[in-house]
Amino acid sequence: MQYKLLSSSYEIEHKEFSKTEKKYIKEAYELAIINDKLYPSGQEVIDEYLSKDELFSLQKKLDNNPIALKDSLIALRDHVILELRAKSNMDSLLSAILELQQLDLEEYGYALTLDHVAVSFDGKKYIHLSQQDSLKPVLIDGDGHYISPNNVITSVSVSAYEPYSYLMKFTLYGLDLTQRRKVFKKIFPLLALTAVSVLMIAVTYLRTFRSWQKQKKLNEISQDFLNSITHEFKTPISSIAVSVKNLLRETQGLQNERIAQSIEVIDRQSKRIDQMVDQALWISMFNPDQLCFERRNLTEDLEKIVYDLRLKYVQNPNVYIDIETGTEEIFAEYDLFLLTTAVNNLIENGIKHNHIVEKEVTLRLLSSGRQIILEVLDNGEGIDHQERRHVFRKFYQGEKGKEKGGLGLGLYYVHEMIRIHAWQLELAYIDGEGMSVKIIIPTRR
Repeated sequence: MQYKLLSSSYEIEHKEFSKTEKKYIKEAYELAIINDKLYPSGQEVIDEYLSKDELFSLQKKLDNNPIALKDSLIALRDHVILELRAKSNMDSLLSAILELQQLDLEEYGYALTLDHVAVSFDGKKYIHLSQQDSLKPVLIDGDGHYISPNNVITSVSVSAYEPYSYLMKFTLYGLDLTQRRKVFKKIFPLLALTAVSVLMIAVTYLRTFRSWQKQKKLNEISQDFLNSITHEFKTPISSIAVSVKNLLRETQGLQNERIAQSIEVIDRQSKRIDQMVDQALWISMFNPDQLCFERRNLTEDLEKIVYDLRLKYVQNPNVYIDIETGTEEIFAEYDLFLLTTAVNNLIENGIKHNHIVEKEVTLRLLSSGRQIILEVLDNGEGIDHQERRHVFRKFYQGEKGKEKGGLGLGLYYVHEMIRIHAWQLELAYIDGEGMSVKIIIPTRR
């Protein structure tokens, strides 16, 4: 696009510059030869061979010897051309014209050509001096390299249409050899602006490319980290789980409370690590093509999710999980596995990161107009306002979250589930109630 802009600007300026310069030279040249041909005193050269008396004498000779007509005409043309070349003063004429334009003849290329010469003995029929229908331009002065339609300054035709007269056409070509430099100088501001624009685009591209490379490297590191977890941790975790079961079986007859408590700690922590590895494994191997979207009873599925979680915390009297769905059943289209895992993460986060002794998490579901609102509300102190925009990033853990351990993948998983379903997510702290996470599901009417 920049190239086309520059090219168009150059062509426009070039044509305008050339048009103005040629117009001035044309007017000055035609004024200088107003009573002449080709150049000042060129009329005298032509009259020496093509005056009425000369043509009358030529006719008499040809009448006596018609066979010699062709050779005589060619010889006449050659004499005219040689004499015009010999007496040309175009250099001095153009020098005077160009000087007023602040140009030097050395910086200007030109060509003066004789394009057509014919004579008439009766004023009606013209005979070409070459006995041909057309005559190629013959260089009289200047340099033939400048003979081009683009370099034409003026083309002059002269004829009388009377007995013993002639018809002549000649052309002046010209080209300012400094024209390119002058045009470039004129469009230099645009050229500079284009160069700056291209430079900015190149810098932006390089910075974007480097940022992309950096992001790619970080993704590769993250992927390697997840792969290490899934491949290296699974085997020892399985071994620990089997060993714990063996220890439980072997120590059933012992009445040692400290040993029993230690085995329970090992069993509980190994299960927790196994859950985190499974979560990391799912994120690293997630394939959108394997999702199963179907229209389901959202009310019923959420009640099942809450029921299962209550069983998990049945031994903890300080954890309360409640669900408010109303009397109306609500249906939506979603992938059950993703929804189940996301809701589990939100409820468990509300319990895990809650420093209140009696931890309360409420799951609310309601239909409002053309959307369904699924809200998870806990009675904790919430997430720091500065950290809320970061909590959905992969592996991110706030200052308080680090105390509880984990991989920082729970809310990232929730965010990915929301993105895949094209839903909306709102995070807020409600005074007097606690942290609120809302999932807004648009309904199809």
